[in-house]
Amino acid sequence: MEMNDIEVSEDGPVGWITIRREDRLNALRMNVTDREIVTALADFSGRTDIRAIVITGSGTRAFCTGWDMEDIEESSLTDLEALIRQNTQLFNAVWRQRQPVIAAVNGHAVATGAALAMSCDLVIASDTARLAEPEIRHGALSPFLILPFLTHARAVHEFYLIGDAIGAAEMSRLGLVNRVVSADDLHIQAQAMAERLALVPREALELKKRSLKAAYDAMGLRAATERHTLADTIMIGADLPWKRALATAMKEGGMRAFLDVRDSPFKRR
Repeated sequence: MEMNDIEVSEDGPVGWITIRREDRLNALRMNVTDREIVTALADFSGRTDIRAIVITGSGTRAFCTGWDMEDIEESSLTDLEALIRQNTQLFNAVWRQRQPVIAAVNGHAVATGAALAMSCDLVIASDTARLAEPEIRHGALSPFLILPFLTHARAVHEFYLIGDAIGAAEMSRLGLVNRVVSADDLHIQAQAMAERLALVPREALELKKRSLKAAYDAMGLRAATERHTLADTIMIGADLPWKRALATAMKEGGMRAFLDVRDSPFKRR
């Protein structure tokens, strides 16, 4: 498969997937970028010489800022549910990848970008990284309900219910990242962590990861994400006055106008 939005590379036993849409802050094109990432993961899964995988974004401003909303068109409720389930497939592909996956968060990780980072097994963040799930402000829900399984309840509630971004120091305090490093050292440190993983016997490493994922499922992860997918479909498909106002702002003024209408009330507080 020809890759248009990502670059796939290798460095010794480490596979790298780099989102290359820097001009769009590494936002994903629906049915394009996500499918390329899933395909790259599947290709690496068949390789016994690739022992760990790193996912990152190009440039220094953004890891991934979610879906490129200017490319999203209106869909029927049935099509919408299929798109949201496909979105979930992206996170599951990372979460259940045979090899350990490291997120090298090089800037803003927003919405689907935040979920993509949090679905990785390990996370290294630059000191400029920021994590945000602002979807609730425009009538959507977090695409992958993973944080209740990663950190404590009050922080999860505030993060999901208000939608404010948190910086690298707060991510570290909440245990959402393994390391915070300088932006200049991010690539080197991610490669070093992946090479450290590669020293572990392959079979033991993969079986341990499988056992860890089974533990999360026993705690209810699979059931929770399934129910959440349906809730997200209902919310995104709802025809509400304030959602129509946001859609109008996007149509008439583009992304900047949309964000201004969505986020200005929160900035004033």
